[in-house]
Amino acid sequence: MKPRKLAIVFGGDFPEGNTKNARLKIIATELDKYHWKSTFYSAMPYRFSKNTWFTQDKQWNGFAVRYFSISRKYPSYFALRIGQAIVAHTHILWWTFFRAHRYDALFYYNPRWTDTLISLYINSLLGRKVVVNQTELFSSGVNTKWHETEERVIAKRARVLLLISSNLMRHYQPMRKQETYLMPVIVNTDRFELDIVEKPFLMGYIGSFASKDGIDLLLEGLKHVLPEYPKLMLRLIGHNPHMYPLEQKVMAMGLQNNVEITGTVKYEAIPRLLLECDTLLMNRDASIFSTYGYPIKLGEYFACKKPVIMSDGKGFAEDFEARNQVYKYEVDNAASLADAIRYRYAHVGESDAVAIRGYQYAKDHFDGEKLGLFLYNILKETCKK
Repeated sequence: MKPRKLAIVFGGDFPEGNTKNARLKIIATELDKYHWKSTFYSAMPYRFSKNTWFTQDKQWNGFAVRYFSISRKYPSYFALRIGQAIVAHTHILWWTFFRAHRYDALFYYNPRWTDTLISLYINSLLGRKVVVNQTELFSSGVNTKWHETEERVIAKRARVLLLISSNLMRHYQPMRKQETYLMPVIVNTDRFELDIVEKPFLMGYIGSFASKDGIDLLLEGLKHVLPEYPKLMLRLIGHNPHMYPLEQKVMAMGLQNNVEITGTVKYEAIPRLLLECDTLLMNRDASIFSTYGYPIKLGEYFACKKPVIMSDGKGFAEDFEARNQVYKYEVDNAASLADAIRYRYAHVGESDAVAIRGYQYAKDHFDGEKLGLFLYNILKETCKK
């Protein structure tokens, strides 16, 4: 069978970075089983990137990696950021007109005007097979009108639109006539099948530390329970530009002996860092942005077979029953989080059963092999048209 070629185009860093990269890596790996060879195209680094200027990886696990930006570092000075953006967009346009036609399909992840949406628009006009994977609702925050135009372009120009949540499906379907599919969180559970010794009373969180993730609330919840569990630790895995203020806050709250901040970690290190924890935390605030999204980290949490404590907000949280696949606490309520932590550690046998049911949910709904086949069939049908 002649291999097909797929361009995976996105903003942000690669291969290190957030859980977005984990999703894209699984997609490429699974499609490779069906003779679809992917090339990763990173538009430009975001403010969460933490790399040096000229460290451009050319491949990841046998897949080609290309960068439209001249570097992977997010510049400190505004003028340099403008210059970097101009170079990147010029390169993107050159690729769009003179290279994109070499691919059987183009897979855009969360395209925006500031990175890859113009390329998507042009490729669509040129009749190329454009697939879009949308995992967030950007119009829920600032610059709403600006982001609404992005959504209209995506809705109109994507040959196939893949959405991560039911709420996003309800948002986009009235704007579309073409194929629209639900493509949830993807996880490779085998990646977390490691013989790692668990550390008692170590809770973990992985993410970008953005405002929607409520790291402050996790710290407050931890402080509430320390009188009863003085050895309890919280491991924060990730990085953002406000790392120093976070470290200051930890010090100000007197939690420096109970909080570990790893900073940016390698993709390969994530399973060990999560598996060492005996409990995993996920907090989302009550914003519309959180309601329409679906945290990709949740699949990785479940794959670890660890009890998950999560906020009980609208949207994705409604898919789970309290004390069945997860433990829940009231959104934006540190005291409620503390109660959930206490309950989990007071009911060890029950929490083990909760962890196994969460793992089974991931195998049933988030399995990378199943969703890889699902996407392969979509691409096969798209290329016939």
